[in-house]
Amino acid sequence: MILSMSGQAWLFLSTVVAGFAIGLFYDLFRITRKTVRHKAWLVQIEDVLYWSVASVLMFYFLLQRNHGEIRFFIIIGAAVGMISYFYTLSPLIVKVSVAVISFFKRVLFTVARILLVPIRMLIKLLKISAKPFIWLAKYIRGKMYFVKRGSRNRLRSLRRSARVVLKKV
Repeated sequence: MILSMSGQAWLFLSTVVAGFAIGLFYDLFRITRKTVRHKAWLVQIEDVLYWSVASVLMFYFLLQRNHGEIRFFIIIGAAVGMISYFYTLSPLIVKVSVAVISFFKRVLFTVARILLVPIRMLIKLLKISAKPFIWLAKYIRGKMYFVKRGSRNRLRSLRRSARVVLKKV
């Protein structure tokens, strides 16, 4: 497909915007990594996922705008868009987003801590009030051991007597 000079300029500008959007999409992963701890293998999977989605979106973009034709200035436009995004807005967006998410995490943890205070107090109260019952259960268990041991001895002697009687018969 032959494009006029103005059509090529519009295509270049739209690929710059697409590169900008791909950079913003990558910042979502960066923000997630800074707010939630990740293991190394999960970071690798996220990177593969990012590049897969970014390449599919770029292919779809090229299919819609340029009928799937790849031109050198399109690749340069996407690179210029990503680089310009990473050096202009990216640091600000990442810092603000991480600060906002950290603030909300602190607020949620504080609210959860406040809501859990009555539950913790109830558990402590149950532990304190349960101590006499625990002591009683241990005392009874100890007494039951002696009862079991005594009944075992009686049973053994009964068996012996029964054997003696059966041998005589």
